[in-house]
Amino acid sequence: MSKKSRDKGLLGELQVRHVFEEAGFPVRGLEGLGDQLVVCGDAVTLHVEVKRAEHLRMSEWSKQAESEAPPGVVPLVVYRRNREPWRVSILLDDLIALLPKERP
Repeated sequence: MSKKSRDKGLLGELQVRHVFEEAGFPVRGLEGLGDQLVVCGDAVTLHVEVKRAEHLRMSEWSKQAESEAPPGVVPLVVYRRNREPWRVSILLDDLIALLPKERP
């Protein structure tokens, strides 16, 4: 991996960290991994895998996040291409578990 690519990835991780922190969520970096844990409350913690790339490899990235997430932690991938907004990929079952059970 080139220095430019590595720097782009580190900047992306920092940007995503700031988005979560500005929204009021505590973020802990995982030593040596570059991944982050976001504590959302109500016993919900997210394992955040951040990717900045023009060529999306969602299946690979999702499997990476899922394999690295500690037990009981929801894995997700936050990603974006240049000049595009940040997006999130999450397992459907995890999304359903996070949604409120009460409906109008």
